[in-house]
Amino acid sequence: MKTGFAQVRTDDCCDFEMGGTFTNYLASSCVFHSPLYASAWAVSAGENSFIWVSSDLARFAESDADLIRQEIAEKTGVPFDHILCSATHAHAGPTARPSISPYFEHGDLSYFARFGARIAEAGVKAWENVGDAYLSYGRADEPKCVHNRRYIMETGESMMEPGGPEFPGRLMKEGPEDPELQVIWFMRDKNYNYNSTEDKPIGVIVNYSSHASEVYGEKWVSAGFPGVIRRNLQAVYGDIPVLYLQGFCGNLTPRDHEHDNTWGHYIDGTERIGTVLSGDILRLIALERKRKDVPADEIRIRTEKCRLSLREVTEADRKESDRIFGILAKDRAAFDALDVKEKAYANKIKNLEKKWLNGPTEDVPISAVRLDDIILLAHPAELFCEYQLDMKKRLGPKTVGVELTNGGICYVGTKQAYLHKGYEINSGFYDYYAGEVIEESLIKLAAKVGRPELPAKPYDEAADR
Repeated sequence: MKTGFAQVRTDDCCDFEMGGTFTNYLASSCVFHSPLYASAWAVSAGENSFIWVSSDLARFAESDADLIRQEIAEKTGVPFDHILCSATHAHAGPTARPSISPYFEHGDLSYFARFGARIAEAGVKAWENVGDAYLSYGRADEPKCVHNRRYIMETGESMMEPGGPEFPGRLMKEGPEDPELQVIWFMRDKNYNYNSTEDKPIGVIVNYSSHASEVYGEKWVSAGFPGVIRRNLQAVYGDIPVLYLQGFCGNLTPRDHEHDNTWGHYIDGTERIGTVLSGDILRLIALERKRKDVPADEIRIRTEKCRLSLREVTEADRKESDRIFGILAKDRAAFDALDVKEKAYANKIKNLEKKWLNGPTEDVPISAVRLDDIILLAHPAELFCEYQLDMKKRLGPKTVGVELTNGGICYVGTKQAYLHKGYEINSGFYDYYAGEVIEESLIKLAAKVGRPELPAKPYDEAADR
């Protein structure tokens, strides 16, 4: 097959608002930990050619992703719908557009145009680097680096990250984790060269499901554990692009609240999580010597829209949101001192009211890419991992879930999670059925690109009520 990779550094093009924390500070006021990159992967396969870019930031607004995709399409000729723009979900990087308003005083996002240009540059360069290459694949379970962050409390509601085992009122974890690490890499040579020090990957794609939030709320510029993975792989293989594709991690964290709540925290946690995962990746690459030439007719890509129903906005929602914004208007310091759960909830209510102006539903992009027997399924939500685990059971091995692609629409939980409420549910946009709708839509899309092992099950909303 014909493929190419590229990477472009993004954090050195401007000063930027930090993202993911609902606070107001610039990168220039932070301690530097690791560079931020846009990493790109391009595949030339005739009418199924595609370019996939992954960037070290919390998420994209769909409008920003579309601008980047359009620029790449114009410069490469690859169709707009065949260009995917993902975020690694690194919280210690630029603020994404939906987060800036109305919590930031000036709301200046002019810097994002420069980020977008760098991201598009990576996609164009990857396309220019396309050449013959051979695919390898490996997988391993790494349970140490991912934990479910939602706990059912004595109140019957769930709480996000409630400290360690002795935290008062804590009963049990709400749900499972997905510990599967999947790695795809490409080599220029068809056959393994036992005696060559140059026999190394031209690019590596890493998929794992865990929030890159180890330094959440801290004044660091960091790509999180995906940045440590990149650094460690490059220490072995040279300056190769490493594309991190975040799995479904809406309810997952690297922090181990079940056994040791210091694990996965801060820069120490960033380094340890990234080092454990990069060790696994290096081991997988070293163990595997098979290389596959995937023919163009075994490569497929398809992007469609999936329709989701918005959640209701109650009068109680409006009153609480207005109360929190009232604090912002009167006392910025008091507002900054509020718990992030309160700020996120109030922000989502304001944005949700804006969405309702366009009607009770919203169409969001979903994509499927098939490389021989590997299927990658992408969407813009922070989807709970239960949906990913179910998709892997239904579609079989080598099913790769990727979130925060071609936009960012925040949390979509399970039906059980909606009953237990909590941070992720309170700050989400969509109704009780949204997760199931996304999963079924992705399963149908998988069948359209050639993975029809199990058809989508019929979904009867009326019967489910």
